[in-house]
Amino acid sequence: MGMEITIRSRETIKPSLPTPDDHRFFQLSLFDQLQLITYLPMVLFYPKKEGLSEPSHICAQLKRSLSETLTIFYPVAGRRKDHTFITCNDEGALYLEAKVNHNMVEFLTPPKLEFLNKLLHVSLIRCTQIEKPYPKYLYNLFQTTWAAICRGSREEVQCPDFNSASSFLPPVDHLSLHDHVDQNNEDSSAQKMCTTRRFVFIAESINTLRAEAKDDDDDESSKPPTRYETLAAFIWKHMTLACKKESRDSTRPALAIHIVNMRRRMGEPISKYTIGNILWPVMVFCETVNADTGVRYLVSIAREKFGKLSRELLLRVKSDPNILGSTQCVDLPQGIETRSPIPVVLTSWCGLNFSELDFGWGKPLWIGVRGGDQETLPNVAVIMETDAGMEAWLTMEMQHIANLEKDMEFLRLALPNPSVSNI
Repeated sequence: MGMEITIRSRETIKPSLPTPDDHRFFQLSLFDQLQLITYLPMVLFYPKKEGLSEPSHICAQLKRSLSETLTIFYPVAGRRKDHTFITCNDEGALYLEAKVNHNMVEFLTPPKLEFLNKLLHVSLIRCTQIEKPYPKYLYNLFQTTWAAICRGSREEVQCPDFNSASSFLPPVDHLSLHDHVDQNNEDSSAQKMCTTRRFVFIAESINTLRAEAKDDDDDESSKPPTRYETLAAFIWKHMTLACKKESRDSTRPALAIHIVNMRRRMGEPISKYTIGNILWPVMVFCETVNADTGVRYLVSIAREKFGKLSRELLLRVKSDPNILGSTQCVDLPQGIETRSPIPVVLTSWCGLNFSELDFGWGKPLWIGVRGGDQETLPNVAVIMETDAGMEAWLTMEMQHIANLEKDMEFLRLALPNPSVSNI
Protein backbone atom coordinates (compact mmCIF):
# COMPACT_ATOMS: atom_id res chain seq x y z
CA MET A 1 0.00 0.00 0.00
CA GLY A 2 1.30 3.44 -0.91
CA MET A 3 1.85 6.08 1.71
CA GLU A 4 -0.58 8.97 1.89
CA ILE A 5 0.08 12.01 4.05
CA THR A 6 -2.64 14.50 4.89
CA ILE A 7 -1.43 17.82 6.28
CA ARG A 8 -3.99 18.97 8.81
CA SER A 9 -2.47 22.29 9.77
CA ARG A 10 0.46 24.51 8.91
CA GLU A 11 1.56 27.52 10.93
CA THR A 12 4.59 29.58 11.81
CA ILE A 13 5.69 29.49 15.45
CA LYS A 14 7.29 32.70 16.65
CA PRO A 15 9.49 33.24 19.74
CA SER A 16 7.57 33.67 22.99
CA LEU A 17 9.40 36.96 23.62
CA PRO A 18 10.75 39.48 21.10
CA THR A 19 14.48 39.39 20.46
CA PRO A 20 16.21 42.38 22.10
CA ASP A 21 17.57 45.04 19.76
CA ASP A 22 21.16 44.25 20.69
CA HIS A 23 20.67 40.66 19.44
CA ARG A 24 19.04 41.57 16.15
CA PHE A 25 22.06 40.52 14.07
CA PHE A 26 23.84 37.21 14.50
CA GLN A 27 27.32 37.29 13.01
CA LEU A 28 28.45 34.18 11.18
CA SER A 29 31.96 32.77 11.59
CA LEU A 30 34.45 32.11 8.81
CA PHE A 31 33.53 28.43 8.72
CA ASP A 32 29.81 29.25 8.56
CA GLN A 33 30.65 31.15 5.38
CA LEU A 34 32.56 28.21 3.92
CA GLN A 35 29.92 25.62 4.75
CA LEU A 36 28.17 24.16 1.74
CA ILE A 37 24.38 24.17 1.98
CA THR A 38 23.61 20.52 2.66
CA TYR A 39 20.54 18.98 4.27
CA LEU A 40 20.66 15.83 6.37
CA PRO A 41 17.26 15.87 8.04
CA MET A 42 16.04 13.17 10.39
CA VAL A 43 12.75 11.70 11.55
CA LEU A 44 12.23 10.59 15.15
CA PHE A 45 9.78 7.73 15.81
CA TYR A 46 8.23 7.68 19.29
CA PRO A 47 6.16 4.92 20.89
CA LYS A 48 2.53 5.48 21.77
CA LYS A 49 2.39 4.75 25.48
CA GLU A 50 -0.57 4.07 27.73
CA GLY A 51 -1.69 7.11 29.64
CA LEU A 52 -0.28 9.48 27.06
CA SER A 53 -2.13 12.78 26.69
CA GLU A 54 -4.52 13.39 23.84
CA PRO A 55 -2.86 14.38 20.54
CA SER A 56 -4.32 17.87 20.78
CA HIS A 57 -2.65 18.38 24.18
CA ILE A 58 0.68 17.02 22.87
CA CYS A 59 0.56 19.40 19.91
CA ALA A 60 -0.21 22.38 22.13
CA GLN A 61 2.68 21.39 24.39
CA LEU A 62 5.05 21.06 21.43
CA LYS A 63 4.10 24.46 20.03
CA ARG A 64 4.32 26.24 23.36
CA SER A 65 7.73 24.77 24.16
CA LEU A 66 8.97 25.44 20.61
CA SER A 67 8.04 29.09 21.03
CA GLU A 68 10.03 29.27 24.28
CA THR A 69 12.99 27.50 22.66
CA LEU A 70 13.03 29.98 19.77
CA THR A 71 13.42 32.78 22.31
CA ILE A 72 16.66 31.14 23.47
CA PHE A 73 17.80 30.19 19.94
CA TYR A 74 16.73 33.47 18.37
CA PRO A 75 18.81 33.09 15.15
CA VAL A 76 16.72 30.02 14.23
CA ALA A 77 13.64 32.26 14.04
CA GLY A 78 15.50 34.72 11.81
CA ARG A 79 16.55 34.76 8.17
CA ARG A 80 19.99 34.85 6.62
CA LYS A 81 20.73 38.34 5.33
CA ASP A 82 24.00 37.89 3.45
CA HIS A 83 27.36 36.14 3.74
CA THR A 84 28.08 37.58 7.17
CA PHE A 85 24.84 37.92 9.16
CA ILE A 86 21.53 36.35 10.08
CA THR A 87 18.82 38.91 10.75
CA CYS A 88 17.11 37.84 13.98
CA ASN A 89 13.71 39.27 13.07
CA ASP A 90 11.49 36.72 14.86
CA GLU A 91 9.84 35.51 11.66
CA GLY A 92 9.58 32.08 13.26
CA ALA A 93 9.77 28.40 12.32
CA LEU A 94 7.39 26.29 10.27
CA TYR A 95 5.24 23.80 12.22
CA LEU A 96 3.13 21.11 10.57
CA GLU A 97 0.61 18.57 11.80
CA ALA A 98 -0.25 15.61 9.58
CA LYS A 99 -1.82 12.17 9.46
CA VAL A 100 -0.34 9.13 7.73
CA ASN A 101 -2.17 5.98 6.56
CA HIS A 102 0.44 3.63 8.08
CA ASN A 103 0.92 2.45 11.63
CA MET A 104 4.37 2.48 13.16
CA VAL A 105 4.86 -1.30 13.41
CA GLU A 106 4.00 -1.69 9.73
CA PHE A 107 6.40 1.11 8.78
CA LEU A 108 9.37 -0.15 10.81
CA THR A 109 9.34 -3.89 10.04
CA PRO A 110 11.56 -3.31 8.18
CA PRO A 111 11.82 0.48 7.82
CA LYS A 112 10.27 1.70 4.57
CA LEU A 113 13.24 3.76 3.43
CA GLU A 114 11.59 4.68 0.15
CA PHE A 115 8.95 6.63 2.09
CA LEU A 116 11.26 8.44 4.50
CA ASN A 117 11.58 11.52 2.30
CA LYS A 118 7.84 12.01 2.64
CA LEU A 119 8.31 12.20 6.39
CA LEU A 120 10.94 14.93 6.44
CA HIS A 121 8.31 17.49 7.39
CA VAL A 122 5.92 15.29 9.31
CA SER A 123 6.09 12.20 11.52
CA LEU A 124 3.72 9.27 11.69
CA ILE A 125 1.83 11.18 14.36
CA ARG A 126 2.92 14.83 14.35
CA CYS A 127 6.17 16.70 14.44
CA THR A 128 7.92 19.89 13.39
CA GLN A 129 10.67 20.75 10.97
CA ILE A 130 12.89 23.80 11.05
CA GLU A 131 13.47 24.69 7.40
CA LYS A 132 17.04 25.97 7.59
CA PRO A 133 20.46 24.48 6.78
CA TYR A 134 21.88 24.82 10.29
CA PRO A 135 24.74 22.56 11.43
CA LYS A 136 23.81 19.34 13.18
CA TYR A 137 25.53 20.58 16.36
CA LEU A 138 23.13 23.54 16.58
CA TYR A 139 20.24 21.25 15.72
CA ASN A 140 21.30 18.82 18.44
CA LEU A 141 21.50 21.54 21.12
CA PHE A 142 18.27 23.10 19.86
CA GLN A 143 16.42 19.78 20.03
CA THR A 144 17.85 18.96 23.46
CA THR A 145 16.66 22.32 24.78
CA TRP A 146 13.25 21.99 23.16
CA ALA A 147 12.79 18.50 24.61
CA ALA A 148 13.78 19.63 28.13
CA ILE A 149 11.35 22.56 28.07
CA CYS A 150 8.57 20.38 26.63
CA ARG A 151 8.85 17.75 29.38
CA GLY A 152 9.07 20.40 32.12
CA SER A 153 12.81 20.12 32.89
CA ARG A 154 13.83 23.69 32.19
CA GLU A 155 16.54 23.49 34.88
CA GLU A 156 18.47 21.17 32.51
CA VAL A 157 18.65 23.79 29.75
CA GLN A 158 22.16 24.96 28.86
CA CYS A 159 22.59 28.41 27.36
CA PRO A 160 24.02 28.38 23.83
CA ASP A 161 27.14 30.42 23.11
CA PHE A 162 26.46 32.55 20.03
CA ASN A 163 29.53 34.76 20.19
CA SER A 164 32.72 32.72 20.55
CA ALA A 165 32.84 31.22 17.04
CA SER A 166 32.56 34.54 15.21
CA SER A 167 34.91 36.22 17.69
CA PHE A 168 37.57 33.53 17.30
CA LEU A 169 37.05 33.04 13.55
CA PRO A 170 35.44 36.26 12.26
CA PRO A 171 33.87 36.31 8.81
CA VAL A 172 35.69 37.75 5.82
CA ASP A 173 34.31 39.97 3.11
CA HIS A 174 36.24 38.54 0.18
CA LEU A 175 34.03 38.47 -2.87
CA SER A 176 36.19 35.75 -4.43
CA LEU A 177 35.57 33.50 -1.41
CA HIS A 178 31.82 34.10 -1.56
CA ASP A 179 31.72 33.47 -5.30
CA HIS A 180 33.58 30.16 -4.80
CA VAL A 181 31.12 28.98 -2.15
CA ASP A 182 28.11 30.10 -4.20
CA GLN A 183 29.46 28.29 -7.24
CA ASN A 184 29.89 25.07 -5.24
CA ASN A 185 26.37 25.36 -3.80
CA GLU A 186 24.86 25.91 -7.25
CA ASP A 187 26.97 23.31 -9.09
CA SER A 188 24.35 20.81 -10.23
CA SER A 189 26.93 18.76 -12.16
CA ALA A 190 28.18 17.28 -8.88
CA GLN A 191 24.71 15.95 -8.11
CA LYS A 192 23.65 12.56 -9.41
CA MET A 193 20.54 10.43 -9.20
CA CYS A 194 21.24 8.54 -5.99
CA THR A 195 19.56 6.25 -3.54
CA THR A 196 20.16 5.78 0.19
CA ARG A 197 20.50 2.47 1.99
CA ARG A 198 20.74 1.66 5.70
CA PHE A 199 23.17 -0.93 7.06
CA VAL A 200 23.39 -2.07 10.68
CA PHE A 201 26.57 -3.29 12.34
CA ILE A 202 25.96 -5.13 15.60
CA ALA A 203 28.43 -4.86 18.47
CA GLU A 204 30.02 -8.23 17.65
CA SER A 205 30.75 -7.09 14.07
CA ILE A 206 32.27 -3.83 15.31
CA ASN A 207 34.51 -5.74 17.72
CA THR A 208 35.60 -8.04 14.89
CA LEU A 209 36.56 -5.03 12.77
CA ARG A 210 38.43 -3.37 15.63
CA ALA A 211 40.43 -6.55 16.22
CA GLU A 212 41.33 -6.63 12.51
CA ALA A 213 42.30 -2.96 12.58
CA LYS A 214 44.54 -3.10 15.66
CA ASP A 215 48.23 -2.85 14.83
CA ASP A 216 50.18 -5.79 16.26
CA ASP A 217 53.16 -3.48 16.79
CA ASP A 218 51.23 -1.11 19.06
CA ASP A 219 52.19 -1.21 22.72
CA GLU A 220 49.67 -1.31 25.55
CA SER A 221 49.73 2.47 25.91
CA SER A 222 48.55 3.00 22.33
CA LYS A 223 44.90 3.84 21.94
CA PRO A 224 43.02 1.15 20.02
CA PRO A 225 41.06 2.28 16.96
CA THR A 226 37.73 3.83 17.84
CA ARG A 227 34.49 2.33 16.61
CA TYR A 228 34.05 5.22 14.19
CA GLU A 229 37.61 5.04 12.83
CA THR A 230 37.28 1.32 12.20
CA LEU A 231 33.82 1.34 10.66
CA ALA A 232 34.60 4.42 8.54
CA ALA A 233 37.66 2.68 7.07
CA PHE A 234 35.65 -0.47 6.30
CA ILE A 235 32.87 1.54 4.64
CA TRP A 236 35.35 3.68 2.69
CA LYS A 237 36.99 0.58 1.27
CA HIS A 238 33.78 -1.08 0.13
CA MET A 239 32.10 2.06 -1.23
CA THR A 240 35.24 2.67 -3.28
CA LEU A 241 35.24 -0.90 -4.61
CA ALA A 242 31.55 -0.57 -5.52
CA CYS A 243 32.33 2.57 -7.55
CA LYS A 244 35.34 0.96 -9.23
CA LYS A 245 33.22 -1.82 -10.69
CA GLU A 246 31.60 0.76 -12.97
CA SER A 247 34.84 2.60 -13.75
CA ARG A 248 36.79 2.04 -16.93
CA ASP A 249 39.95 2.95 -15.03
CA SER A 250 40.51 0.52 -12.18
CA THR A 251 43.64 2.43 -11.13
CA ARG A 252 41.72 5.51 -9.92
CA PRO A 253 42.93 6.47 -6.41
CA ALA A 254 40.62 6.82 -3.43
CA LEU A 255 39.89 9.90 -1.32
CA ALA A 256 38.09 9.84 2.04
CA ILE A 257 36.78 13.18 3.30
CA HIS A 258 36.05 13.04 7.04
CA ILE A 259 33.99 15.94 8.41
CA VAL A 260 35.55 16.51 11.85
CA ASN A 261 34.14 18.50 14.75
CA MET A 262 37.01 20.74 15.92
CA ARG A 263 35.52 21.87 19.24
CA ARG A 264 37.58 19.63 21.54
CA ARG A 265 40.76 20.28 19.58
CA MET A 266 40.39 24.04 19.81
CA GLY A 267 39.80 24.48 23.53
CA GLU A 268 38.69 27.77 25.06
CA PRO A 269 36.70 29.76 24.20
CA ILE A 270 35.09 27.12 21.98
CA SER A 271 32.93 24.55 23.80
CA LYS A 272 30.21 22.04 22.98
CA TYR A 273 27.70 24.85 23.50
CA THR A 274 29.33 27.09 20.88
CA ILE A 275 27.04 27.62 17.91
CA GLY A 276 28.60 27.44 14.47
CA ASN A 277 30.11 25.17 11.85
CA ILE A 278 33.34 24.45 13.73
CA LEU A 279 34.10 21.69 11.27
CA TRP A 280 37.15 20.75 9.24
CA PRO A 281 37.38 18.38 6.25
CA VAL A 282 40.18 15.86 6.76
CA MET A 283 41.21 14.43 3.40
CA VAL A 284 42.81 10.98 3.38
CA PHE A 285 44.38 9.88 0.10
CA CYS A 286 45.05 6.26 -0.84
CA GLU A 287 46.85 5.40 -4.05
CA THR A 288 45.27 1.98 -4.40
CA VAL A 289 42.19 0.41 -2.85
CA ASN A 290 41.39 -3.14 -3.86
CA ALA A 291 39.95 -6.30 -2.32
CA ASP A 292 43.25 -7.00 -0.55
CA THR A 293 43.53 -3.56 1.07
CA GLY A 294 43.40 -4.04 4.83
CA VAL A 295 41.20 -2.02 7.17
CA ARG A 296 44.24 -1.72 9.45
CA TYR A 297 46.13 0.22 6.78
CA LEU A 298 43.19 2.53 6.03
CA VAL A 299 42.75 3.25 9.74
CA SER A 300 46.46 4.03 10.13
CA ILE A 301 46.62 6.59 7.30
CA ALA A 302 43.44 8.26 8.54
CA ARG A 303 44.79 8.48 12.11
CA GLU A 304 47.94 10.08 10.79
CA LYS A 305 45.86 12.86 9.20
CA PHE A 306 43.64 13.24 12.29
CA GLY A 307 46.80 13.68 14.35
CA LYS A 308 47.74 16.78 12.36
CA LEU A 309 44.57 18.64 13.36
CA SER A 310 45.23 21.27 15.97
CA ARG A 311 44.24 24.65 17.31
CA GLU A 312 47.39 26.04 15.69
CA LEU A 313 46.09 25.11 12.24
CA LEU A 314 42.94 27.17 12.77
CA LEU A 315 44.96 30.03 14.21
CA ARG A 316 46.92 30.13 10.95
CA VAL A 317 43.65 30.22 9.02
CA LYS A 318 42.41 32.99 11.30
CA SER A 319 45.50 35.11 10.63
CA ASP A 320 45.43 34.44 6.89
CA PRO A 321 42.21 33.01 5.39
CA ASN A 322 43.94 32.95 1.99
CA ILE A 323 45.76 29.76 2.97
CA LEU A 324 42.47 27.86 2.72
CA GLY A 325 42.89 25.36 -0.10
CA SER A 326 46.68 25.63 0.01
CA THR A 327 49.06 22.80 0.86
CA GLN A 328 49.14 24.14 4.44
CA CYS A 329 45.52 23.07 4.84
CA VAL A 330 45.02 20.36 2.21
CA ASP A 331 47.75 17.72 2.42
CA LEU A 332 47.25 15.95 -0.91
CA PRO A 333 49.59 14.94 -3.74
CA GLN A 334 50.06 17.53 -6.46
CA GLY A 335 48.01 17.01 -9.59
CA ILE A 336 45.53 14.75 -7.84
CA GLU A 337 42.56 16.46 -9.52
CA THR A 338 43.77 15.24 -12.94
CA ARG A 339 43.57 11.63 -11.77
CA SER A 340 39.85 11.74 -10.83
CA PRO A 341 40.05 10.14 -7.39
CA ILE A 342 36.91 8.43 -6.11
CA PRO A 343 35.67 10.64 -3.23
CA VAL A 344 33.74 9.32 -0.23
CA VAL A 345 32.43 11.76 2.40
CA LEU A 346 32.14 10.31 5.92
CA THR A 347 30.49 12.08 8.83
CA SER A 348 29.85 10.90 12.37
CA TRP A 349 26.69 11.53 14.38
CA CYS A 350 28.17 9.59 17.29
CA GLY A 351 27.90 11.36 20.61
CA LEU A 352 25.12 13.72 19.52
CA ASN A 353 22.59 11.76 21.63
CA PHE A 354 19.61 12.17 19.31
CA SER A 355 18.39 8.84 20.71
CA GLU A 356 18.04 10.52 24.14
CA LEU A 357 15.56 13.18 23.01
CA ASP A 358 12.64 12.83 25.43
CA PHE A 359 9.85 15.38 24.95
CA GLY A 360 7.85 13.89 27.80
CA TRP A 361 6.70 10.61 26.30
CA GLY A 362 9.92 8.62 26.35
CA LYS A 363 12.93 8.26 24.10
CA PRO A 364 12.59 7.58 20.36
CA LEU A 365 12.26 4.01 19.17
CA TRP A 366 14.29 4.73 16.08
CA ILE A 367 15.83 7.58 14.08
CA GLY A 368 15.61 7.73 10.31
CA VAL A 369 17.76 9.98 8.16
CA ARG A 370 16.97 10.09 4.48
CA GLY A 371 15.77 7.43 2.09
CA GLY A 372 14.48 6.87 -1.39
CA ASP A 373 15.80 8.17 -4.68
CA GLN A 374 16.75 11.77 -5.36
CA GLU A 375 19.33 13.97 -7.06
CA THR A 376 22.04 14.72 -4.53
CA LEU A 377 25.77 14.45 -3.88
CA PRO A 378 26.85 10.78 -4.21
CA ASN A 379 29.16 8.75 -1.98
CA VAL A 380 28.12 10.09 1.42
CA ALA A 381 28.12 7.99 4.61
CA VAL A 382 26.41 9.06 7.84
CA ILE A 383 27.44 6.90 10.79
CA MET A 384 25.55 6.88 14.08
CA GLU A 385 25.40 4.88 17.30
CA THR A 386 22.52 2.59 18.29
CA ASP A 387 21.77 0.52 21.37
CA ALA A 388 22.85 -2.62 19.50
CA GLY A 389 25.91 -1.23 17.70
CA MET A 390 26.11 1.28 14.84
CA GLU A 391 24.15 2.23 11.74
CA ALA A 392 25.46 3.58 8.46
CA TRP A 393 23.29 5.45 5.98
CA LEU A 394 25.00 5.30 2.59
CA THR A 395 24.02 7.46 -0.38
CA MET A 396 25.40 6.38 -3.75
CA GLU A 397 24.49 6.30 -7.42
CA MET A 398 22.06 3.47 -8.04
CA GLN A 399 24.41 1.17 -9.95
CA HIS A 400 27.09 1.63 -7.28
CA ILE A 401 24.79 0.82 -4.37
CA ALA A 402 23.66 -2.26 -6.32
CA ASN A 403 27.29 -3.36 -6.51
CA LEU A 404 27.72 -2.81 -2.77
CA GLU A 405 24.66 -4.93 -2.02
CA LYS A 406 26.33 -7.83 -3.86
CA ASP A 407 29.65 -7.46 -2.02
CA MET A 408 29.77 -10.57 0.17
CA GLU A 409 32.79 -9.37 2.13
CA PHE A 410 30.82 -6.22 3.06
CA LEU A 411 27.69 -8.21 3.88
CA ARG A 412 29.74 -10.46 6.15
CA LEU A 413 29.40 -7.71 8.78
CA ALA A 414 26.71 -5.35 7.42
CA LEU A 415 23.02 -6.17 7.91
CA PRO A 416 20.91 -4.55 5.14
CA ASN A 417 18.04 -2.59 6.70
CA PRO A 418 16.84 -5.02 9.40
CA SER A 419 13.56 -4.45 11.22
CA VAL A 420 13.58 -2.17 14.25
CA SER A 421 13.69 -4.58 17.18
CA ASN A 422 12.34 -2.60 20.13
CA ILE A 423 8.87 -1.70 18.86
